[in-house]
Amino acid sequence: MDSAVDSRGLVASARSLRLEDVPDGVLEHASRVVADTIGVILGGGKRPEIKALVRGEDPLFPAPSGGAAQLLVPGLPRTDPTAAAFVNATAGTFLELDEGFRPTGHPSVHVLPAALAAAQALHAPGREFLAAVLGGYEVTARLFEAYELTYPLHPHGHFGAVGAAVAVARLRGVDPEEPAAVAATLPLLPVWQPCTEGATARNAYAGTAAAIGLTANRLAAAGFTGSREAQHAAFGRLVGRLVRPESLGAPVDPEDLRITRNYMKLHSACALSHSALDAVLALGPFPAPEEVELVEVETVSNNLKISPQARPNDLSTRFSMPYAVAAAISHGHTRPEAFAYDERVAGLAGRVEVRAVPDLEDVWPDAAPARVTVRTRDGSRRRRVDNPRGHHSNPASVEELRAKFELLVGGEKPGLLYDRLLGIEEVEDVASLFGRDG
Repeated sequence: MDSAVDSRGLVASARSLRLEDVPDGVLEHASRVVADTIGVILGGGKRPEIKALVRGEDPLFPAPSGGAAQLLVPGLPRTDPTAAAFVNATAGTFLELDEGFRPTGHPSVHVLPAALAAAQALHAPGREFLAAVLGGYEVTARLFEAYELTYPLHPHGHFGAVGAAVAVARLRGVDPEEPAAVAATLPLLPVWQPCTEGATARNAYAGTAAAIGLTANRLAAAGFTGSREAQHAAFGRLVGRLVRPESLGAPVDPEDLRITRNYMKLHSACALSHSALDAVLALGPFPAPEEVELVEVETVSNNLKISPQARPNDLSTRFSMPYAVAAAISHGHTRPEAFAYDERVAGLAGRVEVRAVPDLEDVWPDAAPARVTVRTRDGSRRRRVDNPRGHHSNPASVEELRAKFELLVGGEKPGLLYDRLLGIEEVEDVASLFGRDG
């Protein structure tokens, strides 16, 4: 195998990552990523589609009747780890609030559900769970760095499966090379069109990848072998190209983990719209939507994939820059309920123009700029945002992230669970993580 595309050293070093070598500030941030991801899973778990998925009304698909891993869906019991990973990761993408890593990708929502299910089944301590998440996250993020994906390939469902397999192998105490190779041999090839169309089967991309993380370990344990060439054939030739081979070759550095360069999402919409949404909210409040004559969004060409108008469903609205901007103007916020399709908002979205401009283009992906001009009958307002609130260069505050978690989780004492997740290193058995408050 060509050493330029050999990621075996990266995978092996992910197994040997020790929390003792990771700076305290990075561990604190990683625990916030864990808490944030579990919060968005619990929020998505309230969706009727997720409840129906596991309700078991079809005799061919019975409801879960017990198992080792927690379904993060209110009122439902545990189930087998692979099913739990699938459901939880699928739930975690419904509200478009899962964290991410540029140039594109969402490592945690793929890796964490697989690691959580495995850790619960194995009664692993919180420290080992956190180390597994960090290792799987690093592998996933490095793959996104290394390969430039060809549009319309979507970032969910493929590299995350490899990272999930590495995390599960770490928890099992086995060499992750074969599980990672098996996961890379079973790639998903998802595309962007379901997002803009509003086809919610797209939310199962992440769930399938998390489940593959466990299935790959099961196959490897049974003696199945994975290809060492399939990953590069698929993503280096067929649907992308290798642009940073050094990201695959360098071992994991505990003092330079990619999770520290992530972003946390504060708007319930595709991340490509977030700079524009920050700009709009900073310019507001606005008069009635009918008084807004025109909104101009100048951005980078990468973001034009979400420039079409929304279709009448709340997945398409989250993947439409015009609708997202119009929703922020109309509601004054971008919480999940702002993206329920509304004809009045859609009318304003028809007056939102999105285009790429040369003076912003060169800063991507270090920055994801948007310059927004809102023209009303009384004049115009303009603002530029280079990176939205929540990006590592403009981090969300501890209070903002806690408020996000409590909003999504609800209930009487969501703060107790949040604090428990922030203290994940001290948990003796991840199987008891949620307790009566989970």
